[in-house]
Amino acid sequence: MDFEQLKTFLTVVDVKSFSKAAEILHITQSTVTTRIQTVESFYGGYLLIRDKKAIKLTPLGIKLFPYLNRQMDLWAKSKQVALEVLESPTTFTLAGTYSIWRENIIDAIKQSLSPLHSLKLVTEHSSVIIDKVLDGTIDIGFVYNKPINKNINSITIIEDTIGLYAPTDIPIDSIENIRELNELPWIHLNWGYDFETWIKNEFEPNYLEPLIEVGHSDLEIKLINELKGIGFLPDGMVKNTNLKFKKIPITNQKTIPKQKIHLIYKKVRENEDILNNIIAKFCNY
Repeated sequence: MDFEQLKTFLTVVDVKSFSKAAEILHITQSTVTTRIQTVESFYGGYLLIRDKKAIKLTPLGIKLFPYLNRQMDLWAKSKQVALEVLESPTTFTLAGTYSIWRENIIDAIKQSLSPLHSLKLVTEHSSVIIDKVLDGTIDIGFVYNKPINKNINSITIIEDTIGLYAPTDIPIDSIENIRELNELPWIHLNWGYDFETWIKNEFEPNYLEPLIEVGHSDLEIKLINELKGIGFLPDGMVKNTNLKFKKIPITNQKTIPKQKIHLIYKKVRENEDILNNIIAKFCNY
């Protein structure tokens, strides 16, 4: 199976028609049919159901489709990398989750700038970052939960305490029981596996849902401020905001675990000088 055959298969799936795919790809319909048959022969089974109304994926096709789509992404990425190497300085891709781009990391990025290479910053979910570090499409990732994978090196670059915060003008001085949060405009963000495990244990036997759950630290801070709400935030992050927040003492069974940010990269690249120079900038913050 080659690039053109895979591209043809994905096009047919997208437009649900052999004739439309042929028109888009500027080839004959018989060529489309031949390429689809080659792909199916490669996997040893039918991937498409030929229906008069539309083309559908078979159960095998449904299972394989995400992998084939990802394979096409990798092909496109490999071509992009080749162009970058031939036409410009080396580009390093750095990826983090939505809530991870904080001042420390931004400062380290500024220190990493060099005429010898360029930086590309992307935002992804942790699971996607780990997968792309492994396949080489992301050079350096930033995640909350340290991946357990022998092919990935991990360095803890930030370790911050977490507290409960609210705007200074709301009449709350302390919380005696964590369940009181459900009587308040509680804005919640998952600060990693250790934190989420802690909070669910504190709520035992039943975890109560917050008023709003978000996936971005800036959004949590904004909602806490505008809704006169309350929520858990890393202390270092609060120090860097211009908003007037106060820390609310809370009685809990166990200490709130520290919030860690891990820098990850593929183990086989640990001897690359330029990559190590960039990593060193983050280890100094």
